[in-house]
Amino acid sequence: MYGIMLIVVLVLTGGVIAFIGDRLGSKVGKKKLSLFGLRPKHTSILVTIITGILITTVTFGILAIASKDVRTALFGMNKLKAELNEKQSMLEEASGALVNVKNDLNTTKEEYAKSKKDLEETQEDLEIAQQAAELLRQEQVALQNRNQELWSDNQTLIEHNQSLAENNQFLLANNESLKADNLELEKTNNDLQEGIENIRERPIIYRVGELLASGVIKKTDDSVKIQNDLNQIIALANSKIIDRLGTEGSKDGVWIYPIEYQKAMDRLKQAKGDTVIRLIVAANLVKGDPVLTELEMHPNRVVYQENEFVYQKIYNVPIDGSNSEMLISDFLRNVNMTAINNGILPNPLTGTVGVINGNQIYAIEKALAENRGKDVLISAFAAADTEVLGPLRLHIYLKNETEQEINHEE
Repeated sequence: MYGIMLIVVLVLTGGVIAFIGDRLGSKVGKKKLSLFGLRPKHTSILVTIITGILITTVTFGILAIASKDVRTALFGMNKLKAELNEKQSMLEEASGALVNVKNDLNTTKEEYAKSKKDLEETQEDLEIAQQAAELLRQEQVALQNRNQELWSDNQTLIEHNQSLAENNQFLLANNESLKADNLELEKTNNDLQEGIENIRERPIIYRVGELLASGVIKKTDDSVKIQNDLNQIIALANSKIIDRLGTEGSKDGVWIYPIEYQKAMDRLKQAKGDTVIRLIVAANLVKGDPVLTELEMHPNRVVYQENEFVYQKIYNVPIDGSNSEMLISDFLRNVNMTAINNGILPNPLTGTVGVINGNQIYAIEKALAENRGKDVLISAFAAADTEVLGPLRLHIYLKNETEQEINHEE
């Protein structure tokens, strides 16, 4: 924009000066003026020349005033050339230095790549050396351990040899003792054979696990009463033994370990409620031997109340009625198992907890026979309040598939 304005100003200025010079030259020609004694024609030419000089002078003056670059081009060209030459020399020097730097950089890169490669090779060699050193260390540790094991085995062998020598003397000494013991064992074996023959000749009166007597001891803090109640149960067992063996065959009656008896007394004193006591035969008893017994103790409680439900099951009665006894046996076995699981103590030998009479079994068989080919629901209820000691007596009900009661036996 600045250059356009400058051109416009120069054009206008030149036009104005040319117009003035033309007018002035015309006037000089018309009036035939003379300057410096010249002829009018020559004066007009001089005015035209002076006008051209003024145009050029004014043009350069305006350019010089308006633009620093024009002043530099008119008056400082040599200086500018000198500076340009100096800058050119500096540029050439810088270019040369840049080339040298590039060459040095390439050289440095090559040296760096070589150094990096040497470093990688050195690291690989170092890793190999470290692995070899680790293997040597492990082998050294293994050799040390093996050396320790060998030394320990050597000491063990030395001790073993000494022990073998001592054991040899000990075995020699025991050999005589074993001979004596062998003679003693032969004598004992003969005695045992005689005892077995005597046992075979005498029948077993009580079998191990057989129940001798039982009872319930009430909760009390009176030690004397507890002892009397316990002795009454023992006396009941003694009376049963006398009934079976007679006064001569019963010997001393029930025999209980004193420690077990004392423990029972202590537990009865600390009991929080009534306690069931059962005397169980501890070993097979032949006539003439003391009755060894174990004393069982169980907390007493009411397991079933009167008319309380015990067990029930649906059975399909075959048309031919062939397995009625099996159905009854299965039902009674399940009732027995249920009662035991609920807390009633079974007979140690038979495993049963209740009693059922022949009339009940006959009535059930009759009811099953009347419902052949039908589904029958058999239910059992407690006939009376039943405690842990039992026995469990039952009411048995049968209903057919029409939900009609078909039998009730107590």
